[in-house]
Amino acid sequence: MKTRYRSALVAALACASALAITLAVEPAGARGAKGAHSTAKAAGKAAKSTGKKVAGKSKVAPEKSVVPQIALAHGPAPQTSAADIALVKSASEALRHGGASKATEVAATISDPVARKLVEWIVLRSDHSGADSKRFLAFIAGNPGWPNLGMFRKRAEAMLWVENIKPAQALSFFDRSPPQSGMGLLVLARALIAQGDIEAAKPLIREAWRYHTLSADVEKQVLERYSEYLSRADHKARMEKRLFAGDNEAALRAAHRLGSADLAIAQARIAINRKGGNARKLLDAVPADARQDPGYLFAHAHLLRHENKIAEAAQVLLSAPCDLAQVHDGEEWWVERRIMARKLLDLGDARSAYRVVAEGAEPTKENSRIERHFMAGWIALRFLDDPAMAATHFKRIQDVTRHPTSHARSHYWLGRVAEALNQPNEARAEYETAARGSAAYYGQLARARLGLPALALAPPPAKPDKQAEANRLELVRALEILYALNERQLVITLMASIGESVNDPGTLSALGELAEQYEDARGMLHMGKGALARGLPLDYYAFPTVGVPRYSAIAPSIENAMLFAIIRQESAFDPSDWSHAQAMGLMQVTPEAGKDTCKRFGCTYDFKRLRTDSPYNLQVGAAEIAGVLQDYRGNQLLAFAAYNAGRGRVQEWIAKYGDPRDPKVDPVDWVERIPFMETRNYVQRVMENFQVYRVRFGNDAPLTIDKDLRRDAAAR
Repeated sequence: MKTRYRSALVAALACASALAITLAVEPAGARGAKGAHSTAKAAGKAAKSTGKKVAGKSKVAPEKSVVPQIALAHGPAPQTSAADIALVKSASEALRHGGASKATEVAATISDPVARKLVEWIVLRSDHSGADSKRFLAFIAGNPGWPNLGMFRKRAEAMLWVENIKPAQALSFFDRSPPQSGMGLLVLARALIAQGDIEAAKPLIREAWRYHTLSADVEKQVLERYSEYLSRADHKARMEKRLFAGDNEAALRAAHRLGSADLAIAQARIAINRKGGNARKLLDAVPADARQDPGYLFAHAHLLRHENKIAEAAQVLLSAPCDLAQVHDGEEWWVERRIMARKLLDLGDARSAYRVVAEGAEPTKENSRIERHFMAGWIALRFLDDPAMAATHFKRIQDVTRHPTSHARSHYWLGRVAEALNQPNEARAEYETAARGSAAYYGQLARARLGLPALALAPPPAKPDKQAEANRLELVRALEILYALNERQLVITLMASIGESVNDPGTLSALGELAEQYEDARGMLHMGKGALARGLPLDYYAFPTVGVPRYSAIAPSIENAMLFAIIRQESAFDPSDWSHAQAMGLMQVTPEAGKDTCKRFGCTYDFKRLRTDSPYNLQVGAAEIAGVLQDYRGNQLLAFAAYNAGRGRVQEWIAKYGDPRDPKVDPVDWVERIPFMETRNYVQRVMENFQVYRVRFGNDAPLTIDKDLRRDAAAR
């Protein structure tokens, strides 16, 4: 789990402190002494990104069964007593059984302030904390470095609405920091109206109504109090946003307020999203004079695509307005455009594919904007033979993000543009820039393009000059308590927050060392990944070599580097990981794949052991990947794609896009042609992981990504 901090949160801290003082609050507890199954696996899992050199071939180091009680290696830390650790455990157990008040009572008896604070944080994260706004705001004010503060702020704002605080207090609070939620907008609007400033309140009410999730009860309250300030356009926007959010009940309530035509559109869109058999009938029932409505156009294009009428669907998309205010959700429109463009490429209509990508409302998420600019540039370069147009799009990626992986991608393709323009010096400069991202797929491809023989991973950063400084960090103390209690999921939350917020590489290295000493690959990964994404030299900790037990191989051995590369992406080293498609364990083995693999290599299939026995899960998963490597003559690109999406899908793609083992086929383009975003991302991440892990397990390992993409054992 990750905690994302909103930019306004920094300003919120001072405000939270002020309100906490105004309300005379003291925080509670502050006193006191594959095939179809593989396709489902690919579709059912969000792409996850997430190991010591070991003896043997594919048998890796054993996991420790008992968590050691250790402090940071670089110096003594104030220790939490065994009694206090026991109380933290008692409070945590009470909370698991719904006893938030009991957990708070226990916290009040803890003498160590960090342990007490940790319990308060655990309570406030709970959905049944029973906390009022004062507790949330007091914690925010006193603990600016802790995770989940954005969540706490939103919960506080929701409670402020229920508590009906005095207008002057609300105005003072929000004067220092703007609302962070729909409920906060309504609290501020209510205070402004009470003070007679109706004009200032109106846009806040409209924003909350248009863009935010509100319960049916809150909707009713808003309509009872403020309906005169809401226009038809506001109700229309609410219907659209709720439809895109999948909040069908709220969308239908809004549609009923608008009239029969909008209700017909809403009902048709819900049926289309559910793939209902009556979807076409409902869409055809929309009145003719409502069929230029952007919501209707979106639904029509979506349905036509499902009916495999791609050219017709594309024309409908291209007829839609490009103004975000009219389409209401640029993100959902982008998803439809992205899928449509790939369908058009498969039909050979690259010009329309480019238009579908390049035109339309800009998506709101950073990753989507990056993908849009990349796709437009890639289509322009590789399908329309227009390198100048492609360069414009690839350069824009650098304006959207600072993420090293995306910058490597941008500069690699700008190098390809320069090659197409016969500009070798410019191409080399772009590849050299891309090659700085040694841990990134496109950075590695750039190094191969330059003829560089190996990766250049950053060594672990030196520890801080003042080693005891890290020990004094409350979060480090909290981590040590959580490790002592084996509360690994809470460790992950803290580690992810630290990786995204702490800027000193030495301190991060010390924390990574702590996680490594506890054999906590997940903690290392989440901390290291967050830091690596911000350009910090945490390669060592972002690619853990611990946390994987030994297993007995039943198939041809695979490299430890490959095993760790797959585990990092599949489960992020979480042995309990379980998807709705029943992919399970470190290797995310599905029941069907497990049965097939055991039959192929002569082992006994056991569903329960796949879930609960990590060595067995590794045994079966490693055999599965060994099997697909055999099937594809050692080609890693095809093997990884098949492991994620299934052999059947890979055979379809070979038929459509050619065989990447064929020298006439560009394997880099082949990967980008994979129609499933998850599988496309999966292949790139596992390929890059494999190159990094080969270095982690053997410092002199050469860079082989270009050969691995094309590898064909039969051609030797």
